[in-house]
Amino acid sequence: MNTSNKIFNLLLTLFFLLVMAPGIADDRDKEKNNKKEAVKWAVQKTSTLRINGSTNINEFGCDIKGYYQADTIACIEENGVSKTVTLKGALAIDVARFDCYNKIMTTDLQKTLRVKEHPKMIIRFLSLDRNPVMGNNKDFMKGWVEIELAGTTRKFEICYSFAKTNSSLITLNGSRSFSFADFALVPPKKLGGLVKVKDHFDVEFKLLLDPIK
Repeated sequence: MNTSNKIFNLLLTLFFLLVMAPGIADDRDKEKNNKKEAVKWAVQKTSTLRINGSTNINEFGCDIKGYYQADTIACIEENGVSKTVTLKGALAIDVARFDCYNKIMTTDLQKTLRVKEHPKMIIRFLSLDRNPVMGNNKDFMKGWVEIELAGTTRKFEICYSFAKTNSSLITLNGSRSFSFADFALVPPKKLGGLVKVKDHFDVEFKLLLDPIK
């Protein structure tokens, strides 16, 4: 390659860098602006989970009071246009800690949920339909979670409410109706089958979250 060709190629390369570099930088800035920094919350010990169900005779409730693992939930606004929010984090709940305030009912529920083979119920947080407004009033929205229970994993849409407490903590409440059939389970029975639990039940979780700075 002669000297004139080398000079021409060098000038062409410099021209390309001068023209394209600002565009590349702008694309990187847009990508950085669209993907905001994650907001993280630590799940507090006073968080609870409750199952409300009914039998052919009466209604019942089963509680797990307190969450004692050091888990966090992260909230990331991925898209500035659609406001879709990604959630990262999961709760690993000890099924054996469910208390139905009736020994027979508690034992039957734990057997139904196959506590020996699958001691944990996992709730994986996936997304929100928008970024929550952290004010004194409750902010209601929907989002998606993945629930792993008794060896079956399924995705569900959940109704949420967010609110800020007087101590600047965040309350995150979620609720949804499920059926035992959602997880390929048969409702428990007690007293020789005279008392039968209905297939549908409601789950409510109340999480107290501490923002991580």
